[in-house]
Amino acid sequence: MNKILLLILLLLMLYIDKKRGFKLFLSLILNFGILVTIFYLIALGANPIIVSLLGCFIISYVILYLVNGKNIKTKSAFISVVIVLIITLALIFVVTKVSRIAGFGYESYEEINMYSYDIGLDYTNISISLILISLIGAMVDSSIAISSALYEVYDNNKKLGVKELYKSGINIGKDILCTTTNTLYFAFLGDFMTLIFWFYGTHTSFLEIINAKTFVAEVIKILFSASGCLLVIPVSAYITAHLVKNKHKSID
Repeated sequence: MNKILLLILLLLMLYIDKKRGFKLFLSLILNFGILVTIFYLIALGANPIIVSLLGCFIISYVILYLVNGKNIKTKSAFISVVIVLIITLALIFVVTKVSRIAGFGYESYEEINMYSYDIGLDYTNISISLILISLIGAMVDSSIAISSALYEVYDNNKKLGVKELYKSGINIGKDILCTTTNTLYFAFLGDFMTLIFWFYGTHTSFLEIINAKTFVAEVIKILFSASGCLLVIPVSAYITAHLVKNKHKSID
């Protein structure tokens, strides 16, 4: 069944865009391989944070450069993602430590009670790793949307200065921010729906739900994903504005 679904996905991608469709499908396969490699290295004892951060850099590079090619748009988007990931990592580390969301919630005790918890991994680092991986896709999407739109704005009016381009980038970001955050919200909510039904079936109170480790962990993932998309907008606008103007000056 999985093979049939993959074939349908490939055919749809090729139908929309033969050249980029195949590259996009190839990037999905490569990124899946990168994720498997990340999990395998963590299981072998590698530092989850370092491995995940490097993996996110590679995933971003594959998504941007393999599908869109090498140009100012992909360069500015990639630089923006790297900067925001590093900034976000510091915030994730602090919040994860304070909130203590590492490990398993009580909802999972019955399923994992027969297994040993002593597997030689730092669950705090694992939580940070999962949050990093969960926000990379939306962040790359927002960064390339800003850089591509801003490049088109400049291409149609080369008299615009850096400040004007930056303001245009922020205005573009305002338009895509609402849809991006709602996409993230419903994606995480759909993944969390089964647990919500479980809470309802066990008559768990509202206070118990909002204090449950599993619930808090999902909320933190949503907030960081939204924050990453929000932060990448001004960073992408600033970097794209400077790169396109510098390129224009070098040509002149």
